[in-house]
Amino acid sequence: MSELDPTSFLPEDYLEQKAQRRTNVICAILTGIVMAAIGSAASLTEKVNHQAEERHAQVERRYVDAAKQIDQFRELANKERTMARQAELAASLLEKIPRSIVLAEVTNAVPAGVQLTEFTLDSRRVLSHALPSDPAKAAAAPAEPIVYDVTVSINGIAANDVQVADFIHRLGLSPLFKDVNLVISDELSKAGDTTDQSDKANLRKFEVDMGLNSDADVMSLNGRTTTNAAATAALPAN
Repeated sequence: MSELDPTSFLPEDYLEQKAQRRTNVICAILTGIVMAAIGSAASLTEKVNHQAEERHAQVERRYVDAAKQIDQFRELANKERTMARQAELAASLLEKIPRSIVLAEVTNAVPAGVQLTEFTLDSRRVLSHALPSDPAKAAAAPAEPIVYDVTVSINGIAANDVQVADFIHRLGLSPLFKDVNLVISDELSKAGDTTDQSDKANLRKFEVDMGLNSDADVMSLNGRTTTNAAATAALPAN
């Protein structure tokens, strides 16, 4: 107990109660301040958490939207691949290089003094890979484009080997042909012909084989015209 003022005429109990009330008021004020601070901190924490939840929800929505766009892009890419595959299959069923263009290109390469007697096209289907041995897997395997390896065989008559070499050189310059090879070059046999053969003694018969380049740009050949109608007329196609 604190010492009382000896000059005070108030009762001792009154002074003690007054000091106690003052202490209680101070404690109540401090308690209120602390509670207000706690409430403010809780409110601020709740606000920060709410903002964080909103940002998290926005990020999730962006991820969902991005995933949808990725799925749409993949679906579009799959559709494009499917359409390209179908177009490739459809194109493989057609003749990529018309025979008339092949014939015209060969005719344009014929030099003067050379006559063609036979023209043959032969095609062989090329398999890109072996089919599965399991029939179920083979049935489920995607359809492959039909690819043909086309070869051309040409027989003809020339006055000499120089003309044959010139013909082969011209064929090799054409973008339609590849692997141009001379198979036979020999003297023309005239057995049974007893007529004057002085002008035919040096005639050569020849055979040329080559492959058809299926990747050639046919449009670049549209401006070309056949310049040797006689050779075309003497060119039976098999």
